Amino acid sequence: MQAHAIKPEELLQADDAFKFKAEVVAPDKIKATWEIAEGYYLYRERFKFETTTPDVTLDVPVFPKGDIKNDPNMGQTEVFHHDIVVEIPFKRGQNAAQAVELALNVKYQGCADAGICFQPQKKIAALQLSATEPAATPKSDSAALPDIIKQAQKPSAGSTLPVDKAFVFDMAAVDKGTLNARWIIQPDHHLYRPKIKFTVKEPLGITLGTPLFPAGETVQDEYFGEIEVYGKDFDVQVPILQATGLQKLVVETEYQGCADKTGVCYPPVTQTRELTLTGLPDAKPRANSDTDAIAQAPLNKQDALTQRLEDSSLVQIIAITFGLGLLLAFTPCIFPMIPILSGIIAGYGNTSSRKALWLSVTYVVSGAVAYAIIGFVFGYFGQNLQAVLQHPIAIGLMSALFVALAFSMFGFYDLQLPNSLQSRLNEISNKQESGSFVGAAIMGFLSTLIVGPCAGPAIAGILTFITQSHNAWLGAAALFSLGMGIGVPLILIGTSAGHLLPRAGVWMDTVKALFGIIMLGVAIYMLSRIVSIEITMALTGILLVSSGVYMGALEKIDEDAGGWGRFWKSTGMLQLFYGALILLGLSAGSTNLLQPLKGIFSVGIANAQPAETMSFKRVIGLDGLEAALQQAKAQKRPVMLDFYADWCSYCQTMEKVTFKDPAAAKALGNTLFLQADVTSQSEHDLALQKRFDVVAPPAIVFFNDAGEELRALRLVGDITPEQLRTHAATFMQQAVK
Repeated sequence: MQAHAIKPEELLQADDAFKFKAEVVAPDKIKATWEIAEGYYLYRERFKFETTTPDVTLDVPVFPKGDIKNDPNMGQTEVFHHDIVVEIPFKRGQNAAQAVELALNVKYQGCADAGICFQPQKKIAALQLSATEPAATPKSDSAALPDIIKQAQKPSAGSTLPVDKAFVFDMAAVDKGTLNARWIIQPDHHLYRPKIKFTVKEPLGITLGTPLFPAGETVQDEYFGEIEVYGKDFDVQVPILQATGLQKLVVETEYQGCADKTGVCYPPVTQTRELTLTGLPDAKPRANSDTDAIAQAPLNKQDALTQRLEDSSLVQIIAITFGLGLLLAFTPCIFPMIPILSGIIAGYGNTSSRKALWLSVTYVVSGAVAYAIIGFVFGYFGQNLQAVLQHPIAIGLMSALFVALAFSMFGFYDLQLPNSLQSRLNEISNKQESGSFVGAAIMGFLSTLIVGPCAGPAIAGILTFITQSHNAWLGAAALFSLGMGIGVPLILIGTSAGHLLPRAGVWMDTVKALFGIIMLGVAIYMLSRIVSIEITMALTGILLVSSGVYMGALEKIDEDAGGWGRFWKSTGMLQLFYGALILLGLSAGSTNLLQPLKGIFSVGIANAQPAETMSFKRVIGLDGLEAALQQAKAQKRPVMLDFYADWCSYCQTMEKVTFKDPAAAKALGNTLFLQADVTSQSEHDLALQKRFDVVAPPAIVFFNDAGEELRALRLVGDITPEQLRTHAATFMQQAVK
């Protein structure tokens, strides 16, 4: 039989894959039917039919001929694809003279051809058996008997309690860090210990620690083998991880049990409870338990910062975010803002140190206002405004603006406000500097929205805190402070530029042209987020060759040229040479901007074995991820999930460098590599990011081989091969549950 391939995300539920029904087709025969979906099958050996109805005996079922399958677990075995009809003969005893209800207990198990198997299924079919002969008239007058005796004389088909009566469930919050689940179990019933699961449905990002179960009774179960069960009332304590500032949560509890005497097993039950933590005491410290090891596990940097902010006052939050801004100012993402600000100052000619200071302050404050708007939007809507502005259209317009500014630096035209507006501004300030301040404010605002700081643990932690606080004004204040912290070094650099730049003259034209070249470089850097590496290399090579020629690389140096003149020519020659190497490498098929000739002259290695690298499988949305995690769980493989976007420059660097590192791939062993492409920021993308508190890529989330997230191990921001190799050792130690 040819296996039918299905996608994991299309996996059906057991009841949809195997549609079961039973009916009485003769006084002594039952017909059981399964409609088996395409791509699924049932095991012949896993069928079992029983009844608890007195005086009814089932005979040997009659099966059709199935297909022979070489199963990896069961060897050569018979299976059924498509529809199957099983005839079940039965015999009746003394109760044949009256109509009774037959409780037919059916057990079966099946799998999908894709390699995913379902747990054994148990169904109860209630079938009406008609009387086969007239009932004999009782000789005694039963009307005179008490009701209890009348009931005792009636045959019993086996009493089965509703599941909510057999297992009475409730859950309550003990304190801000502990939940208590309680079950009241009726006599002759039991719950399976491994079938009890707790999941937080709201808010997203909150996880539960390992539940603290009491000791149960170990029994030999017909289907599950040796398993722990509870036959009496019991309580389970469940710790809440990272519960600081949490006001309420919605918890879903799943469990399954059986009745001892009747042999009836209930389907899995799901109960949902909304619990309020407001007003409860703080979590009590726990000691000497496995739960504590989980509850006290180290937090990742993002969660640690989020928790720190939650425990801080407004003044402390402002101070913390300002300090983080100072640190972020020295990250590579902020470096493009330096030539932008310097170009603004240089572009307005004879700029004093005082004017440079106020231009820098204007640029930084307007950028901080942009941060405040981002914080407000994130706190109010829970969505990252910067991620929205990474759309190719926004990046393309911003790149065009830098190109226009660069050509202004080259002297092709002057960028200034209309004369009417300049006149009005002149009346207010009595100076012609107002236009420059407006331009600095606009560029500071736009630069922040498009360039901004890298998505790292600091930004992720702050935005997660803002989202959980649901306080838009707090978000605005926190990110305004962050922007001002980032801007302090920019103010110092801008003021220094005003002091170091030469006064008006020939040198000023040269300096403006230099900043024009830098502006074009910034435009190419921004375009690299949305265009291919080949286009980026071509633009970079053309810019370097053109600027080298502009700087006199091909001209003969004058004998009276001073030190600066010779330095200027040598710099131009270096740019010309490196730009030519990039264009040469590009024409030979290279995609390495920093090493354009690497590998293009290699010969005689066609038969060499390719190095092991990470091969990613793309998943879409929460459903796609859940299906992939279930498949990995069935294969006992840990999972690494990478969040990627085309407009994320660090994502592209990690694609080409970090994920191509053979040593890192080897250190991660049999890990399943998944990738979520959130470039389009669709509804599915945003839901997946919200589920894992990922404000923007790059971010890497790790799961153990049971499909559980190892939140303390997540990585945010640019990750080097060395960092991933080191991190992989810790991950693999915790990946096996």
